[in-house]
Amino acid sequence: MTEQEVKQKDIKQFLAGLQQFVQRDDRAALADLRRGFSPGTEYRAWPYIVDVCDLRDDRQRQIWLTIAAGFATHKGTDPEAGNIGSTLRKLAKGQPGKSEEEALKSFDARFRRLLTCDDTIELCERLRGVIRAAERKGITINYERLFWDLQKWHKPDAKVKICWAQSYWGQEQ
Repeated sequence: MTEQEVKQKDIKQFLAGLQQFVQRDDRAALADLRRGFSPGTEYRAWPYIVDVCDLRDDRQRQIWLTIAAGFATHKGTDPEAGNIGSTLRKLAKGQPGKSEEEALKSFDARFRRLLTCDDTIELCERLRGVIRAAERKGITINYERLFWDLQKWHKPDAKVKICWAQSYWGQEQ
């Protein structure tokens, strides 16, 4: 099995395992997972990701923590949700009293800050606020897609930034 195939199997099983916490209404586990957003308390989520991630690998640890904490925040994933560019577009459009163009401009700086991230760890840190804002507004996120986007973020040929930009400023992908 290739590394990609292993991760594909891992992320699907991981999300299914997280869904069981939601179905059982395991508030303690979900609270521990949400602690993954904070560097000071992320260790509370480590037992849940250690089987799929080498905790010594900062980049992989931050990816898995972001996915786990985000899933626990939303209490689920939406395979139809699109990418983060689409999520930010929906957040922007949801602003009362603003035209779509005005709304997108007001979120431009936030979106551009995501695009300027050179490394995945910085991106994961900035995504915390986006994920929380989306949850507050009832906007779902596709955590499997986000996982793969984070895995490919540092690869210029993957064009993750371009796909996000297309979804935000153009047509949704």
